Amino acid sequence: MKTNILVTSLFLLAGLFTSCQSEMDEAKGYGYLQLSSIDVNKGVETRADITESEAIAVDILDESNDVIQHADDWRNLNDVILPVATYTIKAYSADKNMETQGFDAQPYYAGQKDVAIEANKAKSVNITCKLAQTMVSVSCSETFKSTFAGYTCYIEGADALSIPFVEDEARAAYVKAGQPLTVKVDFGNGKSFSQEITSKAEAAYHYKVNLDITEGNAGFDISVDQTIHQYDVTVKVPTKQESTDMVTSDIKNDASKVWGQFAYLSGICNLAEVTSPVQFRYKKKADSEWTTVEAVQEDGTKNYSAKVTLLDFNTEYEYYILCGDKTGETCSFTTESYEEIPNLNFDTWTKVQKGLFTKRDCWFPNGDEANSYWATGNDGVVTLKSSNSIPVEDGRSGYSVQLSTISITMVGYAAGNIFIGEYNTNMSDPASSVSFGRPYSGARPVKLSGWYKYAPGAEMRTGATVPADRTLTSDECEIYIKLWSGETLIGEGSFVDNKNVSEYTKFECPIEYIDPTKRPTKITIVATSSRYGGEFEGTSVVGQLAEGSTLWVDDFELSYY
Repeated sequence: MKTNILVTSLFLLAGLFTSCQSEMDEAKGYGYLQLSSIDVNKGVETRADITESEAIAVDILDESNDVIQHADDWRNLNDVILPVATYTIKAYSADKNMETQGFDAQPYYAGQKDVAIEANKAKSVNITCKLAQTMVSVSCSETFKSTFAGYTCYIEGADALSIPFVEDEARAAYVKAGQPLTVKVDFGNGKSFSQEITSKAEAAYHYKVNLDITEGNAGFDISVDQTIHQYDVTVKVPTKQESTDMVTSDIKNDASKVWGQFAYLSGICNLAEVTSPVQFRYKKKADSEWTTVEAVQEDGTKNYSAKVTLLDFNTEYEYYILCGDKTGETCSFTTESYEEIPNLNFDTWTKVQKGLFTKRDCWFPNGDEANSYWATGNDGVVTLKSSNSIPVEDGRSGYSVQLSTISITMVGYAAGNIFIGEYNTNMSDPASSVSFGRPYSGARPVKLSGWYKYAPGAEMRTGATVPADRTLTSDECEIYIKLWSGETLIGEGSFVDNKNVSEYTKFECPIEYIDPTKRPTKITIVATSSRYGGEFEGTSVVGQLAEGSTLWVDDFELSYY
């Protein structure tokens, strides 16, 4: 803003009128004062509510500072004859209140000059009226807006002055000069940041405050254009405000706290007396509304936590701890991303003719003619027998998987199986034909569920040695899931049954994480008609099982909270 200048031209003229000259000759101790004109400098920029017809009042004060002449409009103050003395001439906005502050305040202009009246002499004097208040406005950088959502900025001063600048407020406010000014940012969650921008606001100055961020300590930069008296103040608001009473734990890099659709919020309350329930508030960073949840205190500590669920995948959230009117720092985290496991409903299959002497149907549980994601042992079985892991239509939607345990030359038995991984037949070392797992970097599931039927074989085989600690009286089917980080197993869950289940029944397989601080790089899901059908000694299966055991599975689903 350029300072608006009102120029009041005050002229002391001798011999203004012939009729007055004789009076002055007689008095000898008097002079004449006449207000000739008031001009508005239109070549400068100001707020839009400044009009061309600015009303200017005039006071003439004697040496005792008493007003001896006044006019609400300078044009109504006609020729004035004054005794020889020194006078103060004050010109000021006639129809405005300089005490009003804020967006509704109007600019108030004032100026004054001392004039010495001499006998029988005329003098002229010009008084420059300038803005008697301070202007202040607030803007925010795009970085600030993207970092903080739902904030309100206040310009604070003396006598409880507090002017709110909501987000994207473009107007400037007028405030009284001479007072200290502070910018305060309220983040809407009980946390705020304050920074003094001047210890004494100067009249006719415009403080243009620009809010920005810094990862370090708070600070501000000031540049001044002395010609137009404009202060450009950049206030650097730290992204974190430290608190000694309430500490919000930063969980964004803690895999044990941040999952795909839930998170464990944590913090510390160091208040000497906790008079209100300790709580957490959280929201999506892009949202404005906060959700409040009760915190649970860890026995014997000042630590508090809360589990929040039904979060969205790959989404940034903000949160903080609070107790009464005390709040901890606002922190953020981003949930794990969702990665789709293909063909969990087992509706996609491809059939190829394969076999050593006789061509048979070899089924692959993928859209191509290979064990490209899901795999079975069919590729080895069809060398001598028909596929024992096949799609069937038996009452569920689309296809289900039928897995059967069969007898087979050379290895003795082959359990029906389907798994995430690779299968490459190795007749000299059958156990090495199977490689479990595929690369996976998605959110960690907490449960595998689906539908199954099971018919264990009529008679258990004899002479089997695995497991060695017990003798099975009925074959067992198994469905399990495992996750690894590198070569380290970090989570697993298993469902086992040995009963005859003739109707599709829901199964659930909770996943226990051995090391919740690591995120997975590999995953497998396995279903088999005989739990110990993959136990080999040399080239022979040595697991306890029953020929004819059959497992049907369909519509697997992973849960993430």
